[in-house]
Amino acid sequence: MAFLSANSYLGLAPETTRGTAATSGAIYIPVTTPQTTPMQTFLRDEAFRGSPTTVYDQVQGIRHDEYDAKVYLYADTFGNLVKSVLGGVDTVQTGVPNAGLYTHTIKLLNNAAIGSQPSSYSILDFDGANYFLMTGAQADSLAVTFGAEAAADATVKFMANPYTSSTSAPAGTAFSTFTWPATPDHLIPAWNTVIQYGPVGGSLTTYTYIQTGELSIARKTTPIHTMGQQSPYALFAGPIEVTGKFTAVVDNNADTWSTPSTYTSTSTTTGTTVSTADALTRDPQKLVITMTDPNDNVLTGSQSISFTLNNVQMHDVKRTRGKEYTEVEVSFTANANTTDATTGFSPIQATIVNAVTTAY
Repeated sequence: MAFLSANSYLGLAPETTRGTAATSGAIYIPVTTPQTTPMQTFLRDEAFRGSPTTVYDQVQGIRHDEYDAKVYLYADTFGNLVKSVLGGVDTVQTGVPNAGLYTHTIKLLNNAAIGSQPSSYSILDFDGANYFLMTGAQADSLAVTFGAEAAADATVKFMANPYTSSTSAPAGTAFSTFTWPATPDHLIPAWNTVIQYGPVGGSLTTYTYIQTGELSIARKTTPIHTMGQQSPYALFAGPIEVTGKFTAVVDNNADTWSTPSTYTSTSTTTGTTVSTADALTRDPQKLVITMTDPNDNVLTGSQSISFTLNNVQMHDVKRTRGKEYTEVEVSFTANANTTDATTGFSPIQATIVNAVTTAY
């Protein structure tokens, strides 16, 4: 018989001991196109043996596994993925902004004593036929996309130790019992996204003519292999990099990014004030992207997922005319700053408002 892929689900649980399957704290996140991939290498024996051929044998080499999935943005569960890639402590404010709601602020972990490594996770991937348990999972990337005509979504990637498979839920782990929330939050439609941009420390402008956007948080996680074991010695998260891009309608003849605008700078050679386009000169700005759930079950219109980048440089701007109307595309890179950090520097912080009472 065949097995139904619609029965698939993702379980995620933070580990107490890195690489040891979590025994509690499992949460289940709705996913689309999940994929567990064993990254098994083989060593080819190509030593000459007096015959006109190349490969005589293949012996197993090192291995780590990878988990990829696409997720819609839900205010109640998305914080787990944000925490996995940023790693910082989730600071929870009770009753903010209203009674019954909780504001979660997650920043970048900066702790040299532990290599600034985010927590590891146990992952359970059930594909409708078999259960695949991966331990020591370390987030590699989280890329959010949002367009006016679609749901806000994200792709997430983890690297993990080689999986163990079974035909039943793994006993003695956090995933031994599968429980789905009775009243889960709704996905966030991307049209309900507010993008604010403007001078650092000044008033921000709401940009209503942006059509699509992307925000990528990359950790460049790498498996480290040492002698004596086939699986990784460590799955090592590298320094964070945050980039993104927007596509917008050109609705005036002095847009902020590509043509002279209201942002000005003083020439050091002439002492005069000249207009600038901030994707064509050094002009760091503040960017806030807030996606709000209009259908949540606590104080409708109050639950949200927000990213704040206090030092953003726009670049690689181009105006396109492939449609009946003119568009402008622009990329951005978030610079490290002290405002977005708990200690040291960080390029981003996340704020999530929902009805979840405990910290991620």
